[in-house]
Amino acid sequence: MVVQNAVRADMRWLGSFILRHRGAAVGAVISGVFGGVTAALEPYIVGTIVDHVQRGVNLDQIVRDIVLLIVMGGATVIAFFGQRYFSGIIAYSVVFDIRRELFDHLLTFENAFFQRYPTGDLLSRMNADLDMVWRLLAIGFNRFGSALFTVITAIVLLASVSLPLTAVVFVVLLLSTVFQLRTGGPLAALFERVQDQAGVLSADVQDAVSGIQTIKTFGRETGVAEKFRADNREYRRVWLFFKRRNEPVGMLPNMISQLTAGIVVLFGGIMTVQGMLTLGNFTQFLIYLGVLSGVLLQLGTIYQRYQQTAGAMERLTPLLRSPEIADVSKAESLEDARGEITFDRVSVTLDGTRLLQDITLSIPSGAVVAFVGPTGSGKTLLVNLLARVLDPTEGRVLIDGHDVRNLKLRDVRSAIAFVPQSTFLFSRALHENVRMGRADLTQEELDRAILISRISSDLPQLPHGVETLVGEKGVMLSGGQKQRVAIARALVHDPAILVLDDALSSVDTHTAADILSGLRQVLRSRTSIIIAHRIATVKNADMIVVLDNGRIVEQGTHSELLSRGGFYKRMVERELQEEAYADG
Repeated sequence: MVVQNAVRADMRWLGSFILRHRGAAVGAVISGVFGGVTAALEPYIVGTIVDHVQRGVNLDQIVRDIVLLIVMGGATVIAFFGQRYFSGIIAYSVVFDIRRELFDHLLTFENAFFQRYPTGDLLSRMNADLDMVWRLLAIGFNRFGSALFTVITAIVLLASVSLPLTAVVFVVLLLSTVFQLRTGGPLAALFERVQDQAGVLSADVQDAVSGIQTIKTFGRETGVAEKFRADNREYRRVWLFFKRRNEPVGMLPNMISQLTAGIVVLFGGIMTVQGMLTLGNFTQFLIYLGVLSGVLLQLGTIYQRYQQTAGAMERLTPLLRSPEIADVSKAESLEDARGEITFDRVSVTLDGTRLLQDITLSIPSGAVVAFVGPTGSGKTLLVNLLARVLDPTEGRVLIDGHDVRNLKLRDVRSAIAFVPQSTFLFSRALHENVRMGRADLTQEELDRAILISRISSDLPQLPHGVETLVGEKGVMLSGGQKQRVAIARALVHDPAILVLDDALSSVDTHTAADILSGLRQVLRSRTSIIIAHRIATVKNADMIVVLDNGRIVEQGTHSELLSRGGFYKRMVERELQEEAYADG
């Protein structure tokens, strides 16, 4: 299914976040306008002082001029302080809001999205690309208003002194602005390529750090380093390609400033000698050249940031797409779930391949059901339909008689706890991984879950017991320990439906039997689905469902399936032969 973007990350979208902080935005604009006007008035006052001195006016007038200049300078400082203060509020607040909403949106995406975008690339989008937004807002609100009104005020004041000379300056500035806008247009797409390659580098680093143990085990350090060098070289190439096209645009304000200075000195000097301008007027023009040079440089920098941010925001657009799996408009609540499950003629087709075919199965509330079958037979895929990790292509999945697609996702997923074969642990203390955000969990409930999962037997070996930091992805724990932590996590969740997806594969047979013994009391009070490859793990289940090639080929109790002499019996015999071979 093709999912269209509901929202596009562009300047209009950015403006919607700015409007949330309109008070600070207005404060920054007003401060900038006021500061720009007062800053532009200062050279005019200096020119007036020069004329007054040349004409030999009385000292009182000179003192008043100087006091006015000092007052104007103080007003400019206060205005620029306000501009910086309010622009800081805008920049940090808007990026805070965007980052929060992007992260919240990320959590709604299906697994296929994260398979399409590597973790390192997503980190680059959430950090480096958002940093470009911050840089634009910081410089834009801090400089644009004051720079623009400095130019406007300066042009107006210069026009009152000499309209012909001002017209020449204005035409030169206008032509440079048009040229800058036309040449800077393609920069956004070029910068997007730079950021894309930066995302590739981030993904390389993330993969290397996460898989360092595998890299060292297989001696792949040289290969991984060479791939990073190649990607780094490509990053340098696209960055230099961008800079070669960006720098001329950035240097244009300086070039124009020098050209304007030459024009003013030439024509202004002639006009002063001929008496068409006073010495004070000529001084005003010369000072304004320096002011306009700085202002044009600021506006050029803002324009460059604008183009770069436009490219960066293009990379944020995929993070705003509508999730494939979401609540329907009038989703029903699932309260006090009993755990009754029904698969009604369910089929799943992905990329043209039929992975599940016409699955019809009823699981009563409180039953313990085992799914067995060869690798790739569809066991995990089938249970993933319960929590809407994906939706069936055909048929329905029902919990307590309700189609899960009509229920609130939050309610459905709160009713189910998964213990996967590959357990993910956060880089926090062991007890925090068990609690998984449940701040209301009592110490008694925590101890009980740790005891049933048998992780308690490993606590003496850990340096700080339940306070031990497990490291990134639980690197400090063994595979079996991680699985037992995951079981404890599921138990404190107190779900109506408990799914153990080959959750005992990393523990020995004795420990598995010990854990199952402790779980029996827990399993009686909830619907439980156990996916396993070892028959010994599931032979006491209320019902065993055998899958092969995406179909249910047998179902019944352990003894019933053995008596039929079919697929299940052959699996049991094969397992017994493998155990006998291992013991022999």
